[in-house]
Amino acid sequence: MRAQMGEPIKAMHYQKVIRVAKRLNLIEPSLRPAEVKIALQEFSRDINPFLNTPNPIIIDKFGRAVGVGKRKASTARAFVVEGTGEVLVNGKPLSEAFGRVHDRESAVWALIATERLDKYNVWVLVEGGGTTGQAEAMTLAVAKALVAHEPALKTILRKAGCITRDPRTVERKKHGHVKARKMPAWVKR
Repeated sequence: MRAQMGEPIKAMHYQKVIRVAKRLNLIEPSLRPAEVKIALQEFSRDINPFLNTPNPIIIDKFGRAVGVGKRKASTARAFVVEGTGEVLVNGKPLSEAFGRVHDRESAVWALIATERLDKYNVWVLVEGGGTTGQAEAMTLAVAKALVAHEPALKTILRKAGCITRDPRTVERKKHGHVKARKMPAWVKR
């Protein structure tokens, strides 16, 4: 847009332009006027959905695969290397990082489900959210890195529920409400 107009454009104005273009794109193609077709050609891109594949995780020269996982507000980056089964979370052992047994178990669930707990060393950097969200983000990150080492494990990890990212997040607060769903007490007079 900046190149076409020859002057800077604010992000807010660009968003409005994109919103209008998306709205115009909803018009049935056979009923679309010629002016709208010409205007939409500026925004259209040739994308082949069959070529849209995720980038494979590669193993670097040190033999480690990096997997990234998210859950709620937590993000985890797991570095998986062949080793003796040592697990460190932000530089601390697993028992220090997660107080609850359930969180410890879910953090290494990908390794337990594939019976690879003593075959790989895992070093994880976790940030944001609470302990349960961090543990479940770690599960996804470790699972992705494990698949880079052994692609045959993908079906086992999918059955164990480690590959799919959990999309559930906190619902936003609405205006006129106290929280996302809670409303102020209704008073008749």
